[in-house]
Amino acid sequence: MNWKKGLGIVASITVLAFIIYSVTESNTTEETIQVQTAKVTQETIEERLNTTGLIESAQTQSVFGQGMVQEVSVSVGDAVEEGDVLISYSDGTNQTAEFNGTVTSVNARDNQVDLSSQSGEPAISLANLADLQVVVELSKSDAPLIKEGQVALLTSGEDVFNGTVSQIDPIATTVTNQTGTSAATLKSIISFDTPPKNLFIGFDIDVDIITNTAENVLVIPVESLMYDEDNKPYVYVVENGQATTTTIETGIQSTTHVEVKDGLTLDQTIVLSPDDTLQDGTKVTID
Repeated sequence: MNWKKGLGIVASITVLAFIIYSVTESNTTEETIQVQTAKVTQETIEERLNTTGLIESAQTQSVFGQGMVQEVSVSVGDAVEEGDVLISYSDGTNQTAEFNGTVTSVNARDNQVDLSSQSGEPAISLANLADLQVVVELSKSDAPLIKEGQVALLTSGEDVFNGTVSQIDPIATTVTNQTGTSAATLKSIISFDTPPKNLFIGFDIDVDIITNTAENVLVIPVESLMYDEDNKPYVYVVENGQATTTTIETGIQSTTHVEVKDGLTLDQTIVLSPDDTLQDGTKVTID
């Protein structure tokens, strides 16, 4: 073999080796996916029911009477004390305030017949504006989650108030909305732990009821949780530059995290928001 032919063979081998390396490197690059990750942490997690309630007075009085009205002694907005006369009738009977409060409506007039008992609309309404509560209508699916004594957070604008579930009706009632659709709901009352300020009867308020708490448990971000075709939860664990499918057992869930009862250990690295390109065994680099 002459030296020119030898150089040609060496050159050919070098080119072939370069092509094989380039293809292999290209395939490797294509199979490597860049991912965002998070760590398995240990925290206290809370499960909450998010709903809306209506602010009302915890102390109200509706006056119903009949006969000729002699004198209406109050006007809307008047502050009254327990025992004050609200309305007098020509037969000598009086209706008085049962507590210190504020007159919220007056539907009777002097020298006119009081028809409140027939119409169902009270002649006079009274409320304690300093003693407020929140009424929540629970759906069929939400009602089993709520128990008396549970902690509630009540939010109006930027103000957050602490409350407690103080009462749950024993039976549900059916309500028909404006579209004619009927739905059964269970009434629950939430009491403020301290008297709130700058709240008004009749307005709604955001309600978060803490239904379950798990202390010092392993948690993962909800963005990392996936479900297989059998609806079993799993995550992708990153080890040695590779994503591995790992089946887990979950517990309660907050808006941001999920409790992990089994399948993971503290400080393991998991993939956030995995997409369809990620599979078991895929090589990954961390973004």
